[in-house]
Amino acid sequence: MVVSRMLAPVHSLGPGERVCLWTQGCSKKCYKCISPEMQPFFENGMDNDKLSSLIIDTAKKCECNGLTISGGDPFEQSDKLLEVLKSVRTTFNDILVYTGFTLEEILNGSAGTAGKICLDYLDVLIDGRYIDKLNKEEFVLRGSQNQKIHFFNMDLKPLYDSYMAGGRLLETFNTDSATIITGIMSKNALQG
Repeated sequence: MVVSRMLAPVHSLGPGERVCLWTQGCSKKCYKCISPEMQPFFENGMDNDKLSSLIIDTAKKCECNGLTISGGDPFEQSDKLLEVLKSVRTTFNDILVYTGFTLEEILNGSAGTAGKICLDYLDVLIDGRYIDKLNKEEFVLRGSQNQKIHFFNMDLKPLYDSYMAGGRLLETFNTDSATIITGIMSKNALQG
């Protein structure tokens, strides 16, 4: 899988302590995308077995029981996403994936055959392209109002409802080479 970055523990992209993985590559090119550096596709990815082991080891080290996968668009690498999801499923109580595809597009095969199968390994899917003019503060965990939260594990809905009642959250991570902000930004957060 071609990966842009991984951070843990993250609290701004779902309830609890989470490992967050961002994939590299997205063809949708949404206007004012929060992560345009993750749009280009690169040829060389990480071995899926090594990536899965790294995710699991990070979860244990940071005591994370949730996994969030974003990007880029993970469903544009659906065959590799499926391999990783199968490998890490038993490690996490809660797997949330973001995609610019809608659920209907995934079910209709737009993300490939593997895309449909990936849904069997998810607890929560947040779907739809980012639309800047629909970025409204009250839509926690979603960049824009059109995006939908799909619960495949309804037992998690009360936990997510409680988490979202707290509003949008941003976190800052300092790495050797950059400062990274995670979370769902408000429309004008980086202006002026």
